[in-house]
Amino acid sequence: MNIYRHVAVALLLPLASGTAAAHGPRHGHARVVGVEPVYETVVVETPVTTCHTEYVERPVDSPRVAGQTLAGAIVGAAIGRQFGDGDGRDALTLIGAAAGSAVAHQRAVRRSGVTIVSEPVERCMTEIRRHTERRITGYWVDYRHHGRNHRVLSAYDPGPEIRIVSRS
Repeated sequence: MNIYRHVAVALLLPLASGTAAAHGPRHGHARVVGVEPVYETVVVETPVTTCHTEYVERPVDSPRVAGQTLAGAIVGAAIGRQFGDGDGRDALTLIGAAAGSAVAHQRAVRRSGVTIVSEPVERCMTEIRRHTERRITGYWVDYRHHGRNHRVLSAYDPGPEIRIVSRS
């Protein structure tokens, strides 16, 4: 039988009686003769983050490369400035600086090489771990009242007595 039907009958039965409606419901206690937990299986999801350190290698120019690149830019700008006039002179100065720095940088890297540096990098990953649990969602409570056995679904374990609404 549907659990909710039991609950509805237990809650609405006292209201159906004309006597109870006329005199109002009476609250009393009845002796509990049995309690049976109602279980539900649920999936519990828990995020778990794990981290580790990896070493990543990256190339680093020698400190001498930067100085030689700057010197190449200055020489290239001076040579470019010798040509043209007005706005053309400024443009050739910029082109000379760019070309001079590019040539000087390539020569400096070839001569001094590139240093490889290993740096620590923290890598983290979060994964969802799932497991099932049985949880109590209520209790079937069997109780005796006026010589008759009754059963009701309760949200909690009532202990040795249960509070009831009585018509008599």
